[in-house]
Amino acid sequence: MKRIALSVAPVTLALVLSGCNNPNNVSYSGITSNLSPEMAGLSQRPVDQHTDLAVTNNQNLRMFNDDIGRVFYTNHASTLSPYPVTNLSGSPE
Repeated sequence: MKRIALSVAPVTLALVLSGCNNPNNVSYSGITSNLSPEMAGLSQRPVDQHTDLAVTNNQNLRMFNDDIGRVFYTNHASTLSPYPVTNLSGSPE
């Protein structure tokens, strides 16, 4: 039993000493200074906000490209031809 206690004691001491090496993180003022350190808004972390911004920018760019096609009438075949034109774009009109 004494041998077990002597072999467990250094491991226990190492775990106790390495547990909380920064006491400011667990003090009252350390906790109350930033109650939600991982939140950038009311419901999102910074990585979530970055992802939402990337998706929004991607959608805006694709919508802009569609709008440019409509402005310059390049989003569909010309209707001035007297012959039927086959739609080759793959998107139904």
